[in-house]
Amino acid sequence: MMAAMGVARTFPRHAGDVLTALRLAGTPLFVALVWRAPHHAGAGWLAAGVFYAIAASDFFDGRLARRAGETSAIGRVLDHGADILFILSALTSYVTLGVVPWWVPAAIAASFVTYVYDSARGNAAAAPQLRPSRIGHLGGWLNYVLVGVVVCNESTGLRVLPQPLLTVLYALVPLYSGAAIAERVRMRLAR
Repeated sequence: MMAAMGVARTFPRHAGDVLTALRLAGTPLFVALVWRAPHHAGAGWLAAGVFYAIAASDFFDGRLARRAGETSAIGRVLDHGADILFILSALTSYVTLGVVPWWVPAAIAASFVTYVYDSARGNAAAAPQLRPSRIGHLGGWLNYVLVGVVVCNESTGLRVLPQPLLTVLYALVPLYSGAAIAERVRMRLAR
């Protein structure tokens, strides 16, 4: 009997959702630290630490949920909502500070809106479900990488990457966001 329950008891129930909720709670803290960083160097390093904690929570929340046997549609929606809230809050803060071009978060938002719309329209007979795509998943990871690069480059003051290289990274965002939108349109037309 213990072996049958072993997988579910490996981690507490809803451990993945707790990590996702921590990501939601960490987002305003991250934004506040980003805003404070230009005036206090320590805030930039704290922002980097909060970023890495948030990124780690995104990496581990689904794994914990699967390990505990507690995956759910609500957990996936919460996860994706926490991701987009963090990414758009972070990048919009950097837009306002004059670091990131406005079209970077706009491209990400357009891709996410297309994802939600496509998922909602996916099956009219059943409850809407999030419909993942490989390009969208890759784009989500690249969005986290971009925020990590910007926080390390700008908020900490390390300035490891020169501006021309950052501009190339920014230019990639509409490309992979557009590719995710095109993939959704292609999948819809194929049905």
